[in-house]
Amino acid sequence: MAVMWKWVFNHEHGLLKTLIDPMLPAGWHTPAWFEKDAEKWGVPAFAIVNLWAIGGTMMIYLAGLKGIPKDLYEAAEIDGAVGWRKFFAVTLPMLSPVILFNVIMAVIASFQVFTQAWVMTAGGPGDATRFYVVYLYNQAFDFHDMGYASAMAWLLLLIILGLTLILMKTSKRFVYYEALK
Repeated sequence: MAVMWKWVFNHEHGLLKTLIDPMLPAGWHTPAWFEKDAEKWGVPAFAIVNLWAIGGTMMIYLAGLKGIPKDLYEAAEIDGAVGWRKFFAVTLPMLSPVILFNVIMAVIASFQVFTQAWVMTAGGPGDATRFYVVYLYNQAFDFHDMGYASAMAWLLLLIILGLTLILMKTSKRFVYYEALK
């Protein structure tokens, strides 16, 4: 997949260049996403690439939506709720545990960007796309500094654990668990 995206973002003959260049004003051109313009456009390009994997998240949201009882919508209609009011009074509270799960998984995944960055740019040019995990890999397997890489991995674990705990603790304010109320 990363090789395919590298071809899509190629600044000389990539698909994005073919699609975007005809729409740009004269003198403008698509950026060299992973070459000379990587410092400005590299990270946004990786964000676009990661949108490709949003299907799994959508399946989890769909399962959450399917789990909302129809009776709640009927009760909301009887109480006079329509449209957005039903969304904010029924759908959002009932979907809040699913939203929390997806947010936690997204936070964890955002710290683990490796495969795309390694295959597409190997962290270059310079350090423009050298994400933390790519740097960890460089320390371990390029520079053979396993102690430092191990310490970096433990630090990554603690950061992810800390952020997850913060999300879990603060979720009591906005996550509704039907069985606990």
